[in-house]
Amino acid sequence: MTEVEFSLPDPELEQYTWVYENEHGPASQPPLTREAGFGPPPEPGAPPSRLIINGYSYFRSGPTGEMPISFDLPELGGATALETWNEKWLPQVDALFDELSGFDATTVGDGEWQEVLEHQANEFRRVFAGVHGECVLTSGQLARDFVDAYCEVLGEDRREDAHAILQGFPNRTLDRAIALWELGREVHASVGLRAAVEDAAQEGTGVGDIAFARRLEGFLEEFGHTIDAQVPDAPTWREDPRPALDLILRYADKPEDASPSRAADAQVTRRRGLEAELGALAESEQRVRELLDRLPTAQELLPVREDHNTLCDQRLGAASRYRWLSIGELLVERGLAEHAGDVFYLTLEELREALEGGSAPESRTIEERRREQAAFRAVQPPPVLGRPLAGEVSEGGVLQGTGASPGVYRGRARVIRSLAEAGRLGDGEVLVCGVTAPTWTPYFAVAGAVVTDAGGALSHTAVVAREYGIPAVVGTRTGTRAILDGALIEVDGSEGLVRLL
Repeated sequence: MTEVEFSLPDPELEQYTWVYENEHGPASQPPLTREAGFGPPPEPGAPPSRLIINGYSYFRSGPTGEMPISFDLPELGGATALETWNEKWLPQVDALFDELSGFDATTVGDGEWQEVLEHQANEFRRVFAGVHGECVLTSGQLARDFVDAYCEVLGEDRREDAHAILQGFPNRTLDRAIALWELGREVHASVGLRAAVEDAAQEGTGVGDIAFARRLEGFLEEFGHTIDAQVPDAPTWREDPRPALDLILRYADKPEDASPSRAADAQVTRRRGLEAELGALAESEQRVRELLDRLPTAQELLPVREDHNTLCDQRLGAASRYRWLSIGELLVERGLAEHAGDVFYLTLEELREALEGGSAPESRTIEERRREQAAFRAVQPPPVLGRPLAGEVSEGGVLQGTGASPGVYRGRARVIRSLAEAGRLGDGEVLVCGVTAPTWTPYFAVAGAVVTDAGGALSHTAVVAREYGIPAVVGTRTGTRAILDGALIEVDGSEGLVRLL
């Protein structure tokens, strides 16, 4: 195995704090997609704001370890963030998905590749930046402002209620979990079907039951465009449905009252009670009336965050993969690659040269890069490079983070680095990971609690944990390093503490 060393490219950069950006870039990217990502360029003479080291993204932070973000709410012409998502950006997401997923590399003529690749990259950036700038960041900021205002009016001890009043709304990740649950109920009711699904999950073959196979295909048609950790060289669920089959089997073993829809219904009930309280108080208090006026836009957080995660981030990542594979098949046809997937181990510059100049790295070089990539993903990146942050674990064995979902839970920790390892998570164990993405959501019905390195009180992990009613502590920075796999821990989602027992 290749030895992996994480070091800054220039000694001058050691004076700054560089924090592993595991919330938005949780896995090592292959050579083809190793870019510094979105964001403004650094000011003249200033150090870069981001670095890519061994395919992982690091951002230059302040002493607290927070990503420096300056954000002004955009002008949406009177529309809300959710309306802007549904009416303006979702159609453009759909169009770009169709363009990339249906891309046929054989239709590009000689001398046209530079223009084609730049057009695709620019469109991806434009749509991605528009969705996040006008919808995701906007809804997040409005929700944060509302939570702070709620606590200012009703008291800091009501922060959990401030979060709860934003929960319990329909969203696409919940739809996916419910669809998996319903397939799991079918397996639960039939010993023969369970055996067929188990065989398919182990062997990677089709399910023999024709009726169930047809319903599974319908599920994959709707929800199968997902990739673990947003890395383009990983197969989607449509290409390899074993992760979905594993979840179906997990759900088949759960009691009926563990249904994701029941958990969501509980959040709806609590939200409606809090809304009624706010409405009653608003009759006599002006400040509460102002809160009530701001509530609808703050409550767009969950549907905007989860719908864009599923329909934009995941689908466009999958569509981009399909596009690259089409180009990879062209390279194979021209004798410039042995496998379509080799395209991911060329740099973008090498790919252009291969397409226009007819020369590509040797297969030996591709294999070396493939092994190197596997080595990068087999390690846990250091949370900080350069100037260190203060230690996160006290002498008493307590890990400090952000309380994301209330409650206290004791259980065995299962440290999971990628969704490919999620099958190790036992029923009721504590999921400990760098960060969760929409693909992880169905596992919240398996876990007893969640602990992550990254995230805040309104992050994906926090929002989903509250929907499922399980304790969560996020933003520990070092949880996956400080907590040993299989260790007994106590997760206090109200206080934001993880105790190593």
